[in-house]
Amino acid sequence: MQGIQELLEHQTQPIPLNSYTCDGCGQEVTVTEMTIAGGPDKGKREPFYLGCRCEDRMLAERVIENEKRAKMNRAKDVFDQNSLVNQSLLKASFENYQPTSQELNQAKQALQSFVQQFDPASGHNLLLTGTYGTGKSHLSFSASKQLIQDGYTALFLSVPKLFTKIKDTYNSKAAFSENDLLDYIANVDLLVLDDLGAEYTNIRNGADNWAHTKLFEVIDSRSGKCTIYTTNLAAADLEMKVNPRNFSRMMENTEIVKMHGRDYRKKDF
Repeated sequence: MQGIQELLEHQTQPIPLNSYTCDGCGQEVTVTEMTIAGGPDKGKREPFYLGCRCEDRMLAERVIENEKRAKMNRAKDVFDQNSLVNQSLLKASFENYQPTSQELNQAKQALQSFVQQFDPASGHNLLLTGTYGTGKSHLSFSASKQLIQDGYTALFLSVPKLFTKIKDTYNSKAAFSENDLLDYIANVDLLVLDDLGAEYTNIRNGADNWAHTKLFEVIDSRSGKCTIYTTNLAAADLEMKVNPRNFSRMMENTEIVKMHGRDYRKKDF
């Protein structure tokens, strides 16, 4: 395939190893060994097949996948969880979540089951809804942290901070574009949108509101992928806050997890 060697930036001359006839395309194939000079596999020596359309196609797919992975890694730096998540939440785990009611215990079990059965292509979503301080952020962050440990990509992001990140790209000196950020958000295996409804919106602007438009872009880009939403708002209030179109889209293939109870962060005095 034309351009493969340029994409891989091989610097050394191929060293012939052997040759054979490909069963797939019938072409005579020369097997060589070359050193990759650029990308994630820089410095690695590996076989390189000349004259085979099947191998060229697989090699092109690998190049595209490497470029995609590199782009995801670059964008990931922008979403540094240590700076986006409250320090107290960084220690959150399923083990240190102590439910205070049967409903909250069921919520914990639902999140653990979600992680254990996780399939990034299932498009299975969760909406954690309930009163303040019942552990919605704790459990959803625990889920994202566990999936990262299991080798998946996950991003935990409050909706207000999401909008701040997008607005930061409008600065002429920004290192990343809005498209870079939205592309990363669209492609992580799990996205957690925490505290939905806490973002500022100008209700008077209705459907033309910037926040509604950006939220729709994010939710729409997650179609067929897994997303966890958390909110303190009841259904009618949330629908009014995010607007009916966004609410309808986010409820597609979404399981409701109710988490009502006493705010465990409050202290009696």
